[in-house]
Amino acid sequence: MNRPATNCARREREWLDLVADLLSAPLTELPEDRLTALLQDTFGLLATAYHYREPGQVPVQRMWPLTEQFSGHRAEVDHWGVHCSATGHPVLRYYLATGDCRAMQIQDVPDRFADRAVVGAWWEVARPWGAPSQLALPVHVGPQSHRAFVMGRADPFAPDEARLAMVLQRLLRGLDRQVTALARHLDGPVPDVATSLRLTPRELAVLGQLADGLTAAAIGRRLLITERTVHKHLERVYAKLGVRDRLGAVLRAQRLGLFPER
Repeated sequence: MNRPATNCARREREWLDLVADLLSAPLTELPEDRLTALLQDTFGLLATAYHYREPGQVPVQRMWPLTEQFSGHRAEVDHWGVHCSATGHPVLRYYLATGDCRAMQIQDVPDRFADRAVVGAWWEVARPWGAPSQLALPVHVGPQSHRAFVMGRADPFAPDEARLAMVLQRLLRGLDRQVTALARHLDGPVPDVATSLRLTPRELAVLGQLADGLTAAAIGRRLLITERTVHKHLERVYAKLGVRDRLGAVLRAQRLGLFPER
């Protein structure tokens, strides 16, 4: 049974309100609970997982709602997501094989990445949970790490829902990039130096992207701010570093040790 699109204006307003709230201050970690709660409401989900793996570590899966027991199978769901998903989940098999980051539900995975045996085994495992239809929204897929929101419910996602999911995925990926950019410049001794110069986390993030050779427009897209706002941040960075241009800012920041080892 497909779910018709309903109350789109309310959904869009809720997402805009959430994003505006999140961007009102430097974002140093993804608010998984708030994002999953709104995904739940938007798509009528049974549950949503945030699944991630960092280099050299075992996968981690956090599930919302915290109280959802999957018809008594909660322990099995948690164990399967950590220990079996890389080889048994059709969508994750596709991501790990291709590095492709598109939003995708299980029904859309090409046969060469998950044949009938793999998909059949998945349905047999997941149907008792009450959430065999799953749509993944990866925010990062790399050779040794990945981060993704995985939405689950009983019935497949309709085409209009899949299109909305792709729009929201761009938003989630942007938030993830901002968190990553800020976190990178808050590691180690950087905060002490930055504090003495009164550089804000957002200014550090912009400066770091500048050092990577990005234009103001590209920095704005990555941090989900306007190009004009990027220039305003750069003006303040130049003033605090006592320089006049981007090259001077990067060289000065390098001498001060503002950038972590690369």
